[in-house]
Amino acid sequence: MAKTLNMKFALENGRSATVSLVQPKDEIAREDVEPVMQTIIDKQAIRVKEANATEIKSAVIREVNETKLI
Repeated sequence: MAKTLNMKFALENGRSATVSLVQPKDEIAREDVEPVMQTIIDKQAIRVKEANATEIKSAVIREVNETKLI
């Protein structure tokens, strides 16, 4: 099963941006993710079309089952 951590940020222009990380550790929790996301905002590490990230919108682990056919 493929896992991805999707971190979604609100931007200054009212839009949003998502940063995805593949294969997060199994025991990852809100306490691990939230401070990292806040640091990204505080350091203005994400900028999309001249708009900085301003707040945390969500963080989710997405799990996908893949079945190889060929």
